[in-house]
Amino acid sequence: MVLSPRSRGLAEGPRASRPADGPPPATALIDADGRVQQWSDGARDLTGYAEREIVGRDAALLADGGRVQGGDLVKELLRSAGEARGDWVRRRDGTCRSVVWYPVAVPLADGTGVLAVALPQEQRQGDIATLDRLLHSSPVGLAVLDTDLRFRYVNDVLARLNGLTAEEHLGRSVLEVLELPYPEAYEKVLRRVVEDGETVENLQVAAVRPDGAPRVATGSMFPLRDADGTVVGVGGLVHERADAEREVLEAARDRRRLVLLGRVGARLGQGLDPRTVAGQLAEGCVPEFADAVEVELLKAAAEPDVGACEIRGWYATPDSPCTAIPLVHPLVLPPDARRPRPEDDLPPARPASPAVAECVGTARPVTFETEVAGGVVRHGITVPLTAVGRVLGAVTFLRHGAAGYAGDSRMLAVELAARAATAIDNALLYRRERLATLALQRHLLPTRLPSESWFRAAYRYRPAEDGTLAGGDWYDAVALPAGRIGLGVGDVMGHGVGAAAAMGRYRASVHALLAVGLRPGQLLTRLDGILAGNDDELAATCVCAVYDAGTGRCRIALAGHPPPLLVRPDGSAAPLTCDPGPPMGMGLHHMYADTEISVEPGSLLVLYTDGMVEDRKGVLDLEQGIAILGKAVRDPRAPLDEICDALMSVRPADSPDDAALLVSRLGRL
Repeated sequence: MVLSPRSRGLAEGPRASRPADGPPPATALIDADGRVQQWSDGARDLTGYAEREIVGRDAALLADGGRVQGGDLVKELLRSAGEARGDWVRRRDGTCRSVVWYPVAVPLADGTGVLAVALPQEQRQGDIATLDRLLHSSPVGLAVLDTDLRFRYVNDVLARLNGLTAEEHLGRSVLEVLELPYPEAYEKVLRRVVEDGETVENLQVAAVRPDGAPRVATGSMFPLRDADGTVVGVGGLVHERADAEREVLEAARDRRRLVLLGRVGARLGQGLDPRTVAGQLAEGCVPEFADAVEVELLKAAAEPDVGACEIRGWYATPDSPCTAIPLVHPLVLPPDARRPRPEDDLPPARPASPAVAECVGTARPVTFETEVAGGVVRHGITVPLTAVGRVLGAVTFLRHGAAGYAGDSRMLAVELAARAATAIDNALLYRRERLATLALQRHLLPTRLPSESWFRAAYRYRPAEDGTLAGGDWYDAVALPAGRIGLGVGDVMGHGVGAAAAMGRYRASVHALLAVGLRPGQLLTRLDGILAGNDDELAATCVCAVYDAGTGRCRIALAGHPPPLLVRPDGSAAPLTCDPGPPMGMGLHHMYADTEISVEPGSLLVLYTDGMVEDRKGVLDLEQGIAILGKAVRDPRAPLDEICDALMSVRPADSPDDAALLVSRLGRL
């Protein structure tokens, strides 16, 4: 038997009511051809047939003298589906017993089958109408799962118990529909049914429905087999326990809350930008807790010079309502949007919705309902983002066609907002420091380089691609007497404002020492000696070069820095062989040496920092990175700005460091 596309579900519904001291009801699943596919312990007790003796045989074996068999028998049984009926069942020993049973139609791939739930006649507790009313008041929940444990069928009874429509079950696993305290153990039990063909009786399950309501049920799960005996799915019956102990329900609620908070908290800790934090919050909450999440940042909170976001002091107070509508930046970006960097502009501010305006004005959650297309009700709750006594904005959770946010759901929304607020506040602080560092960096770097008939230069600076605080990369060029030019590129070890300030000191020192005529090796040795007595100074790498346009000779010295790249007029490129020496400022008192090379007129000298050639995962080594740079220059005669852009385009996309680039075209007098 192959399960139909409609069949999608776990039988986790209530059993038929029975006297507490009576035997369990007999249940049998009969396929469209009249063959018995599932046989419960109650059916064994009632008829005397063991499961191995009856499964796969025609259900007509149980009829008392009936001539109808196979599919015709099923069609006859389906005529009374949904109603209780009295009948005689033939037992294994040849005797007959009076029973009252209830047929339930079950859609299967080869047609509609029947689930029969039967009680001995002596336990009918009145006439058939009474039992009919009893079964309707305590209905059977029925579902079928495929071998991937996804719902293929669920009846309306079980759908109501699970808090979703039958259609909303289809294609989803049990673990996606219900929040279980120990989902791994529950899935393991279901796997035993599929893989070992085992029937599991009286399994108690504590769960939380999507609307936050807890439930405890006792269920039986059984394998569904085809004609060859192969397990093709899982079926089951569930009895919801109204007498469930409070501790079990609280455990289910607590686990659901802790799992969600843990998952969202782990995501939020990875964001360095408010928009990234908002996106991670939405990804963690949809679809388990909400169908959609909106995060909005107050414009006043986004501006570092505005501190008027105090609770009950910025927008309104209960005693002094404010009619002004605050402006907010929507932070959740479309799924296909480029990952933002902290220094990127925030989305344009817009007037807050009434719910958000009330929420940030009172610093209290606001619940609301709206009706969308098709008459579906959308439930929402807007919760303030509060951190260190300030309202930063609000987060709105939305659900469609489900219960609103009250009780545990409201408490969970508040907890999620609190964690998001802390992460957004940290991201805002980081963003402000990064913006300050970049502003200082731009102020300390030269905006114009010398230009001569025999010398042209272009430069680029890019912050780290992963949003890390800007480091201390710098570049410079100094015009010297007698047709010479001094060049320098360096990288301070560190990030943030301190590294930017140290970069300014290094650049100014190199500029001054070049101007007084020191050779590159002497310059680095002198600068390293000056720094050796300053314990607070950050170490740095540097490449320094002096080119003489009269002779075409260039002297170069390195302090722990990647070697320059020389691109000749014919387009061939190779790194220059130089003694690197250690970084400056490490107290080693190293004597740095010069390397002198001859440069063909029209050649390009490319100086750069390690952020141009290193990736985060360390896949590229230094030689590979330099080789990639050399191949990026296709035409040495192209404008220098185009060459700089080409070089920046091959920079590793996940570079963990900022990068500086100085490209010079060298000629002759």
